[in-house]
Amino acid sequence: MYNLLKTKSVLYVEDEADVLRNISELLSNFFDKFYTAADGIEAWDLFRSHTVDVALVDIELPRLNGLELIRRIRAVDKDIPIVVISAYTKTDYLLESVELGLDKYIIKPLTSKKIHEMLNKLNEDFSNDNILELAPEVLINNEHLTIIHGGETHNLSVREISFLKLLARKGVVTYDEITTLWGETPPTENAIRSFVRHLRKKIPKGLLQNRSGIGYALSIPE
Repeated sequence: MYNLLKTKSVLYVEDEADVLRNISELLSNFFDKFYTAADGIEAWDLFRSHTVDVALVDIELPRLNGLELIRRIRAVDKDIPIVVISAYTKTDYLLESVELGLDKYIIKPLTSKKIHEMLNKLNEDFSNDNILELAPEVLINNEHLTIIHGGETHNLSVREISFLKLLARKGVVTYDEITTLWGETPPTENAIRSFVRHLRKKIPKGLLQNRSGIGYALSIPE
């Protein structure tokens, strides 16, 4: 159940420490990576420095409120699923949230029923976006963790999938962004080279190009 979510990373923003801890302990079991923040600025910094597939956002946050945070996220990524989890039911908030293209607006307290409704909605959204075209006739299957090209299918690790999705979205992946794929323990330069060397064996030749001092870029033949 919720198999597609097991490859996804989440950013959860909540300023109430007890709520943040309790909900994080519960929801983190359903996802690959789970980043937490206690205010809007911290959340924005995490979003910019990590690969985030889903954002769970409270509205009343210190330093930068949830709606402004969502505006910033939407300016960078128009498609990322965003769920508001808030105690506020003001009409102005609800209307403004709709304009920001939310996947769901959940009123606290976050019950078991509401959690599973949210997970079902997210899983459904990702199932509709199961196939990602990295380049012409080069397809990534998020559900089966595979890449298909030239009539061949290669298995991918979760880290490789995350890297290729980031590459497809941005065109260029910096070394700093690559290190976040290892979580809290940064990889060595040799580990990154080894990772890229093994990945190149699974993708079309020349598709992944090195950018000296920057990182790696997607090179699509014309």
